[in-house]
Amino acid sequence: MSLNLRSLRVRLCLWYVLLSMVWMSALGIFSYIYLSHALASSREQTMQRRETRMIHFIKEEPFLAPGTPLAVQLHHFMLVSPDTDLLEVSRLDGTPIYMSPNGGGRIPWTGDGCKDPCFNIVTLDRHTFRTLQHVVDLEGYPVRLTMAGVMDEHYDILKMVETSYLIFLPLMLLAAIAGGFMLSHRALEPVDRITRAARTLGIHDLHRRLPIGDTGDELQRLAEAWNKLLERLERAVKGLTQLTSDVSHDLRTTITVMLATTQLALSRPRSNQEYRASLQTIMKECQSTAALLDDLLAAARADTPQQQIERRPLELSHIIQEVCGHLLARTEMKHQQLTVSMQDDLWILGDASLIRRLVTILLDNAIKYTGKYGSIAIELRASGTAHILEVRDTGVGIPQEEMPRIFDRFYRIDASRNRSEGGNGLGLAIAKWITQVHDASIHAEPGAASGTVFYVCFPAIPVSDAIQVA
Repeated sequence: MSLNLRSLRVRLCLWYVLLSMVWMSALGIFSYIYLSHALASSREQTMQRRETRMIHFIKEEPFLAPGTPLAVQLHHFMLVSPDTDLLEVSRLDGTPIYMSPNGGGRIPWTGDGCKDPCFNIVTLDRHTFRTLQHVVDLEGYPVRLTMAGVMDEHYDILKMVETSYLIFLPLMLLAAIAGGFMLSHRALEPVDRITRAARTLGIHDLHRRLPIGDTGDELQRLAEAWNKLLERLERAVKGLTQLTSDVSHDLRTTITVMLATTQLALSRPRSNQEYRASLQTIMKECQSTAALLDDLLAAARADTPQQQIERRPLELSHIIQEVCGHLLARTEMKHQQLTVSMQDDLWILGDASLIRRLVTILLDNAIKYTGKYGSIAIELRASGTAHILEVRDTGVGIPQEEMPRIFDRFYRIDASRNRSEGGNGLGLAIAKWITQVHDASIHAEPGAASGTVFYVCFPAIPVSDAIQVA
């Protein structure tokens, strides 16, 4: 089995092993240095206390007669203080005064002045000594004092600590590798479950969801986000499936009508009026198909990451009047009352063709879903730093529970009704995209008595700025 260094499990294990070994090595080095310093400091303090006892002994030695030579006094001190391994005392010029029997004057004077205690480490006869050299006053004149203590047991302790760590470190390495793989396996087991479940998902079973454990960790949030993604994909796939079915049906119906009309017109000679009626039927079917293709192209344009939007100052009332004029005939055919209330000189910065399409979508829906003898009202007004476009109708309305989804692409409340009216579930989605690219907002509310009210809020620009830019 090859080791894949790109595997998250392997990388987590390696990081765990690396950090474990770094911390263990740092702990070992710190312990060694701290123990070495502690042993050296304790030895220095012990030697300073011995030096103090020796000076006190020479000054107050009660067993010898006055005038006893200094060497004899030092010899007596060595007899009563056997814990001092080596003791050497000499004059400042190096003339020896006393040397302990086991010392033999083998410790050279390494300091210069040593008016303060000087500590050093020397090796004699395979033994390590900690030395204290100090210039002190004995019997009224300064002398060089050298005291030494064997450090072999201290270094044996350090050697034992060092050996223990050298033996223990490989064992810790093996334990860290085993623990790292175990921990990484347990930590990533939920990811493996999610991966296995995701691999079984297909386009036809998007209703299935990944298992979510109540752990409160990042993996739970990942699974929840994945399930929400599946939910959005399921809605999109259902919408696309429905759209494909509807578009196929519409195109098939259009082609069937055009083909039947053409074949019927060519089956025998006809009058000009009959030919004209056939051509009008074909024209209506072409217009319906062109509108469908326009919606599909607009939806595809909305998916483009970088849209080329031509922004220039626009006077909203002109665009609304233009759209109302184009759709006025449809309202008259259904005996609907169209009321327009607008303030002038309300300017925005935007794309004229897209704003015109937005108003057309809202007004077209209002006409489409308002019955005969209904009423439709369009109002444009200023509100602070924004301009509000309101489209109100007295039609069938939208159920309150459906309001959050009406701007979803391909979503239709009543598919059969929309198909009969020529809808494809793209109009309001396109309207929302148009408002987004213009930094505007759109939302809908149920009407006071019936129908629906759509509100579009555009960011306003001052008239002076609009005229200057124009």
